Amino acid sequence: PTNILTCTIQSNKGMQRALQKVGFVPCNIIPTLSFAKLKELPGWAADDSNATDNDKRNNENGTDEASEERTTTMTATDAQPLLTALDLNHKVSQRAKSTPTSCWRVVSSEPELLSLLSDLKANFGTCGYLPGLYEYIVPGTNRLDLKKSIEHGLVLAFDGSSVVSASTKQEGSDCGNDESYNDGNGDRAILAFTIDKRISSLKSRWVCSIVATSHSAFETALWYACHSSEVGRRMVRLQRIEDRDCTVMGGSDDDDDATASSGVDENGNSDEFVPFPFCLSFDDSLPLTDGSLASCLPLVTDQCVVFKYDNRAL
Repeated sequence: PTNILTCTIQSNKGMQRALQKVGFVPCNIIPTLSFAKLKELPGWAADDSNATDNDKRNNENGTDEASEERTTTMTATDAQPLLTALDLNHKVSQRAKSTPTSCWRVVSSEPELLSLLSDLKANFGTCGYLPGLYEYIVPGTNRLDLKKSIEHGLVLAFDGSSVVSASTKQEGSDCGNDESYNDGNGDRAILAFTIDKRISSLKSRWVCSIVATSHSAFETALWYACHSSEVGRRMVRLQRIEDRDCTVMGGSDDDDDATASSGVDENGNSDEFVPFPFCLSFDDSLPLTDGSLASCLPLVTDQCVVFKYDNRAL
Protein backbone atom coordinates (compact mmCIF):
# COMPACT_ATOMS: atom_id res chain seq x y z
CA PRO A 1 0.00 0.00 0.00
CA THR A 2 1.04 3.59 -0.63
CA ASN A 3 1.97 5.58 2.46
CA ILE A 4 0.89 9.21 2.66
CA LEU A 5 3.53 11.20 4.50
CA THR A 6 4.02 14.82 5.41
CA CYS A 7 6.15 16.70 7.89
CA THR A 8 6.43 19.82 9.99
CA ILE A 9 8.80 21.15 12.62
CA GLN A 10 8.50 20.21 16.26
CA SER A 11 7.56 23.72 17.41
CA ASN A 12 4.65 24.02 14.98
CA LYS A 13 2.03 22.66 17.37
CA GLY A 14 -0.83 24.18 15.39
CA MET A 15 0.09 22.26 12.25
CA GLN A 16 0.56 19.08 14.23
CA ARG A 17 -2.93 19.39 15.72
CA ALA A 18 -4.39 20.08 12.28
CA LEU A 19 -2.69 17.00 10.83
CA GLN A 20 -3.88 14.79 13.66
CA LYS A 21 -7.47 15.96 13.19
CA VAL A 22 -7.49 14.60 9.63
CA GLY A 23 -5.90 11.26 10.45
CA PHE A 24 -2.15 11.82 10.48
CA VAL A 25 -0.03 10.42 13.29
CA PRO A 26 3.64 11.18 14.09
CA CYS A 27 5.89 8.30 13.04
CA ASN A 28 9.48 9.51 12.74
CA ILE A 29 11.85 12.45 12.99
CA ILE A 30 14.63 13.38 10.58
CA PRO A 31 17.83 14.29 12.46
CA THR A 32 19.50 17.10 10.51
CA LEU A 33 22.50 19.32 11.10
CA SER A 34 21.89 22.90 12.16
CA PHE A 35 22.46 25.43 9.38
CA ALA A 36 23.25 28.06 12.00
CA LYS A 37 26.09 25.89 13.33
CA LEU A 38 27.37 24.96 9.87
CA LYS A 39 27.51 28.63 8.87
CA GLU A 40 29.86 29.24 11.79
CA LEU A 41 32.43 26.81 10.37
CA PRO A 42 35.29 28.58 8.53
CA GLY A 43 34.58 28.77 4.81
CA TRP A 44 31.13 27.18 4.94
CA ALA A 45 28.78 30.18 4.84
CA ALA A 46 27.74 31.72 1.55
CA ASP A 47 28.94 35.26 0.87
CA ASP A 48 26.68 37.78 2.61
CA SER A 49 26.06 39.54 -0.68
CA ASN A 50 24.47 36.34 -2.01
CA ALA A 51 21.98 35.97 0.82
CA THR A 52 18.74 37.94 0.70
CA ASP A 53 16.82 39.09 3.75
CA ASN A 54 14.33 36.33 2.98
CA ASP A 55 17.16 33.79 2.97
CA LYS A 56 18.29 35.01 6.37
CA ARG A 57 14.78 34.76 7.82
CA ASN A 58 14.42 31.21 6.48
CA ASN A 59 17.79 30.20 7.85
CA GLU A 60 16.88 31.50 11.27
CA ASN A 61 13.92 29.10 11.13
CA GLY A 62 16.20 26.24 10.10
CA THR A 63 15.16 26.14 6.42
CA ASP A 64 16.40 27.44 3.09
CA GLU A 65 14.49 28.48 0.01
CA ALA A 66 15.78 28.29 -3.52
CA SER A 67 18.10 30.98 -4.80
CA GLU A 68 18.44 29.87 -8.39
CA GLU A 69 20.71 32.67 -9.55
CA ARG A 70 23.35 31.97 -6.95
CA THR A 71 26.23 29.85 -8.22
CA THR A 72 28.05 27.39 -6.00
CA THR A 73 31.74 28.25 -5.84
CA MET A 74 33.92 26.09 -3.65
CA THR A 75 37.69 25.93 -3.65
CA ALA A 76 39.97 23.49 -1.88
CA THR A 77 40.90 26.07 0.75
CA ASP A 78 37.35 27.29 1.39
CA ALA A 79 36.21 24.65 3.86
CA GLN A 80 37.30 21.47 5.54
CA PRO A 81 35.31 18.22 5.43
CA LEU A 82 32.56 18.01 8.04
CA LEU A 83 34.28 15.79 10.61
CA THR A 84 37.49 17.76 10.39
CA ALA A 85 35.72 21.12 10.60
CA LEU A 86 33.82 19.94 13.69
CA ASP A 87 36.97 18.37 15.20
CA LEU A 88 35.22 15.00 15.47
CA ASN A 89 37.62 12.70 13.63
CA HIS A 90 38.63 11.24 16.99
CA LYS A 91 35.05 10.03 17.55
CA VAL A 92 35.37 7.59 14.68
CA SER A 93 36.72 4.15 15.55
CA GLN A 94 39.87 2.84 13.94
CA ARG A 95 37.86 0.03 12.39
CA ALA A 96 35.55 2.50 10.66
CA LYS A 97 38.50 4.52 9.39
CA SER A 98 40.23 1.46 7.97
CA THR A 99 37.17 -0.18 6.40
CA PRO A 100 38.12 -1.48 2.93
CA THR A 101 36.52 0.29 0.00
CA SER A 102 35.50 -3.18 -1.23
CA CYS A 103 32.78 -3.10 1.44
CA TRP A 104 31.10 -0.32 -0.52
CA ARG A 105 29.24 -0.79 -3.78
CA VAL A 106 27.42 1.61 -6.06
CA VAL A 107 23.63 1.41 -6.11
CA SER A 108 22.91 1.54 -9.82
CA SER A 109 19.14 1.95 -10.03
CA GLU A 110 16.10 3.28 -8.20
CA PRO A 111 14.52 -0.20 -7.83
CA GLU A 112 17.74 -1.43 -6.23
CA LEU A 113 17.70 1.49 -3.80
CA LEU A 114 14.06 0.83 -2.89
CA SER A 115 14.86 -2.83 -2.31
CA LEU A 116 17.78 -1.99 -0.01
CA LEU A 117 15.69 0.49 1.97
CA SER A 118 12.91 -2.08 2.32
CA ASP A 119 15.37 -4.72 3.49
CA LEU A 120 16.89 -2.45 6.15
CA LYS A 121 13.41 -1.54 7.38
CA ALA A 122 12.29 -5.17 7.62
CA ASN A 123 15.45 -6.52 9.23
CA PHE A 124 16.87 -3.58 11.19
CA GLY A 125 13.93 -1.31 11.96
CA THR A 126 14.96 1.71 9.90
CA CYS A 127 12.30 4.05 8.52
CA GLY A 128 12.40 2.61 5.00
CA TYR A 129 13.15 5.95 3.34
CA LEU A 130 16.17 8.04 2.41
CA PRO A 131 16.31 11.01 4.82
CA GLY A 132 16.79 14.40 3.20
CA LEU A 133 16.63 18.03 4.22
CA TYR A 134 13.26 18.27 5.99
CA GLU A 135 11.90 15.56 3.71
CA TYR A 136 12.23 11.96 2.65
CA ILE A 137 13.90 11.56 -0.74
CA VAL A 138 11.65 9.09 -2.53
CA PRO A 139 12.70 7.79 -5.97
CA GLY A 140 10.33 8.88 -8.71
CA THR A 141 9.90 11.00 -11.81
CA ASN A 142 9.97 14.20 -9.77
CA ARG A 143 13.32 13.43 -8.12
CA LEU A 144 15.79 14.24 -10.87
CA ASP A 145 18.36 15.11 -8.21
CA LEU A 146 18.38 11.52 -6.95
CA LYS A 147 18.35 10.14 -10.49
CA LYS A 148 21.45 12.16 -11.37
CA SER A 149 23.19 11.08 -8.18
CA ILE A 150 22.53 7.43 -8.95
CA GLU A 151 23.85 7.90 -12.48
CA HIS A 152 27.06 9.41 -11.10
CA GLY A 153 27.74 6.73 -8.50
CA LEU A 154 26.76 8.89 -5.53
CA VAL A 155 24.35 6.42 -3.94
CA LEU A 156 26.25 3.62 -2.24
CA ALA A 157 25.58 0.63 -0.01
CA PHE A 158 27.84 -0.66 2.74
CA ASP A 159 27.97 -4.28 3.86
CA GLY A 160 30.11 -4.89 6.93
CA SER A 161 29.66 -8.66 6.98
CA SER A 162 33.07 -9.14 5.40
CA VAL A 163 34.87 -6.95 7.92
CA VAL A 164 36.84 -9.07 10.37
CA SER A 165 36.69 -7.09 13.58
CA ALA A 166 36.69 -9.50 16.51
CA SER A 167 40.11 -8.32 17.61
CA THR A 168 39.56 -4.65 16.85
CA LYS A 169 36.00 -4.18 18.06
CA GLN A 170 35.45 -0.45 18.35
CA GLU A 171 39.03 0.41 19.21
CA GLY A 172 39.16 4.06 20.14
CA SER A 173 35.38 4.42 20.40
CA ASP A 174 33.66 5.88 23.41
CA CYS A 175 30.68 3.57 22.94
CA GLY A 176 32.27 0.15 22.61
CA ASN A 177 29.89 -1.40 25.10
CA ASP A 178 26.70 -0.11 23.48
CA GLU A 179 24.62 -2.89 21.97
CA SER A 180 24.17 -0.92 18.75
CA TYR A 181 27.88 -1.46 18.14
CA ASN A 182 28.61 -4.95 16.91
CA ASP A 183 31.25 -7.16 15.36
CA GLY A 184 30.47 -6.09 11.82
CA ASN A 185 28.11 -8.86 10.78
CA GLY A 186 25.04 -6.67 11.24
CA ASP A 187 26.58 -3.47 9.93
CA ARG A 188 24.75 -2.09 6.92
CA ALA A 189 24.44 1.43 5.59
CA ILE A 190 23.14 3.40 2.65
CA LEU A 191 24.95 6.60 1.75
CA ALA A 192 23.62 9.13 -0.75
CA PHE A 193 24.65 12.58 -1.93
CA THR A 194 22.21 14.93 -3.64
CA ILE A 195 22.30 18.59 -4.63
CA ASP A 196 19.51 20.54 -2.93
CA LYS A 197 18.95 23.82 -4.77
CA ARG A 198 16.88 25.18 -1.88
CA ILE A 199 20.09 25.74 0.06
CA SER A 200 21.27 29.32 -0.19
CA SER A 201 23.02 30.08 3.10
CA LEU A 202 25.93 27.67 2.55
CA LYS A 203 28.50 27.70 -0.22
CA SER A 204 27.83 24.04 -0.88
CA ARG A 205 24.37 22.74 -1.73
CA TRP A 206 25.22 19.11 -1.14
CA VAL A 207 23.17 17.00 1.25
CA CYS A 208 24.47 13.70 2.58
CA SER A 209 21.86 11.12 3.59
CA ILE A 210 22.75 8.13 5.76
CA VAL A 211 20.70 5.13 6.77
CA ALA A 212 22.75 3.00 9.17
CA THR A 213 21.94 -0.09 11.22
CA SER A 214 24.43 0.61 14.01
CA HIS A 215 26.76 3.27 15.38
CA SER A 216 29.64 1.42 13.78
CA ALA A 217 27.97 1.54 10.37
CA PHE A 218 27.16 5.24 10.85
CA GLU A 219 30.79 6.03 11.69
CA THR A 220 31.96 4.07 8.65
CA ALA A 221 29.51 5.85 6.36
CA LEU A 222 30.23 9.37 7.61
CA TRP A 223 33.99 8.83 7.53
CA TYR A 224 33.74 7.57 3.96
CA ALA A 225 31.49 10.50 3.05
CA CYS A 226 34.01 13.00 4.41
CA HIS A 227 37.26 11.47 3.26
CA SER A 228 36.78 9.28 0.17
CA SER A 229 38.66 10.72 -2.79
CA GLU A 230 36.56 8.63 -5.17
CA VAL A 231 33.38 10.16 -3.75
CA GLY A 232 35.03 13.56 -4.12
CA ARG A 233 35.74 12.97 -7.80
CA ARG A 234 32.16 11.86 -8.44
CA MET A 235 30.74 14.89 -6.66
CA VAL A 236 32.90 17.20 -8.75
CA ARG A 237 31.80 15.56 -11.99
CA LEU A 238 28.13 16.05 -11.15
CA GLN A 239 28.73 19.57 -9.79
CA ARG A 240 30.40 20.56 -13.04
CA ILE A 241 27.38 19.39 -14.96
CA GLU A 242 25.10 21.34 -12.64
CA ASP A 243 27.19 24.48 -12.75
CA ARG A 244 29.79 24.59 -15.50
CA ASP A 245 30.64 28.23 -14.87
CA CYS A 246 32.13 27.80 -11.41
CA THR A 247 35.58 26.69 -10.39
CA VAL A 248 35.06 23.52 -8.41
CA MET A 249 37.39 22.69 -5.53
CA GLY A 250 40.16 24.69 -7.20
CA GLY A 251 40.48 22.05 -9.92
CA SER A 252 40.82 22.24 -13.69
CA ASP A 253 38.49 20.78 -16.29
CA ASP A 254 40.53 17.58 -16.17
CA ASP A 255 39.42 15.37 -13.28
CA ASP A 256 42.84 13.73 -13.10
CA ASP A 257 44.57 17.07 -12.62
CA ALA A 258 42.45 17.70 -9.57
CA THR A 259 43.45 14.51 -7.80
CA ALA A 260 46.58 13.91 -5.77
CA SER A 261 47.95 10.46 -5.01
CA SER A 262 48.35 10.16 -1.26
CA GLY A 263 45.81 8.80 1.24
CA VAL A 264 43.86 9.93 4.27
CA ASP A 265 45.52 9.33 7.62
CA GLU A 266 43.65 8.31 10.76
CA ASN A 267 43.18 11.94 11.77
CA GLY A 268 41.43 12.81 8.52
CA ASN A 269 44.36 14.71 7.03
CA SER A 270 44.69 14.33 3.30
CA ASP A 271 45.97 16.03 0.20
CA GLU A 272 43.67 13.92 -1.95
CA PHE A 273 40.57 15.17 -3.66
CA VAL A 274 38.14 15.21 -0.72
CA PRO A 275 34.35 15.55 -1.02
CA PHE A 276 32.50 18.82 -0.81
CA PRO A 277 31.27 20.01 2.57
CA PHE A 278 27.67 18.96 3.04
CA CYS A 279 24.68 19.14 5.31
CA LEU A 280 23.74 15.79 6.85
CA SER A 281 20.47 14.01 7.54
CA PHE A 282 20.22 10.48 8.89
CA ASP A 283 17.74 7.81 9.87
CA ASP A 284 16.27 8.27 13.33
CA SER A 285 16.55 4.59 14.20
CA LEU A 286 20.14 5.35 15.23
CA PRO A 287 20.06 6.11 18.99
CA LEU A 288 21.84 9.26 20.09
CA THR A 289 23.85 7.40 22.72
CA ASP A 290 25.92 9.68 24.95
CA GLY A 291 29.45 9.96 23.61
CA SER A 292 28.63 8.51 20.20
CA LEU A 293 29.57 10.33 17.01
CA ALA A 294 25.90 10.98 16.21
CA SER A 295 25.28 12.56 19.60
CA CYS A 296 28.22 14.96 19.12
CA LEU A 297 26.93 16.40 15.86
CA PRO A 298 25.34 19.89 15.94
CA LEU A 299 21.75 18.86 15.23
CA VAL A 300 18.80 21.19 14.89
CA THR A 301 16.85 21.55 18.12
CA ASP A 302 13.54 22.19 16.35
CA GLN A 303 13.40 18.83 14.68
CA CYS A 304 11.53 17.75 11.57
CA VAL A 305 8.61 15.50 12.60
CA VAL A 306 7.22 13.09 9.99
CA PHE A 307 3.51 12.26 10.01
CA LYS A 308 1.89 9.25 8.39
CA TYR A 309 -1.76 9.03 7.39
CA ASP A 310 -3.67 6.41 9.36
CA ASN A 311 -7.45 6.34 8.91
CA ARG A 312 -7.73 4.43 12.18
CA ALA A 313 -6.73 7.66 13.92
CA LEU A 314 -9.91 9.42 12.76
